[in-house]
Amino acid sequence: RTQAIERLNDNKEDLVIMGLVPNDRSLSSLPFLDNELIPVVPVHHPLATKKHIHPQQFLDAQLLSRESGSGNRLALEQHCQQQRLSLNVSMQFGSNDALKHAVLAGLGVAVLPRLSVLSELRLGQLVSPVIKGFPLRRSWCLVSPQGKHATPVTQAFLEYIQTNLKEIHQYFQ
Repeated sequence: RTQAIERLNDNKEDLVIMGLVPNDRSLSSLPFLDNELIPVVPVHHPLATKKHIHPQQFLDAQLLSRESGSGNRLALEQHCQQQRLSLNVSMQFGSNDALKHAVLAGLGVAVLPRLSVLSELRLGQLVSPVIKGFPLRRSWCLVSPQGKHATPVTQAFLEYIQTNLKEIHQYFQ
């Protein structure tokens, strides 16, 4: 997220996809897809079968997280601050895929985008326990510098997304 914002500011990118758009910059954004951040645990984790899990209990169960500056990490930090929960991260990872594989390996629990763990949930390798306050609901957004003239390719892509929003939502349901 931090690098994407820097690249937009440095005019190195015309368009990026991110979940949390900064509101302190001159950026245009188009939300195009729901991004639910869900708690996940490995199938054999003690929390996998519990019915009532307090959010702090989950956060204290060897929480694995994205690195500082990541949109997912920021969303979780904001949620914890609003709910007065302590965020105790035991390990950080630089990608959702690395984080997912760490959870699969039994290193801890995490909050990940639902879309990134659909297969593992369907295969029964990961479980998403019901925890009050989750999922965290965000949107994937197309983000571009405000006032910058879009290239023909960028403009065509933006028009395609706008025209096909309904189909995009249906595909990922």
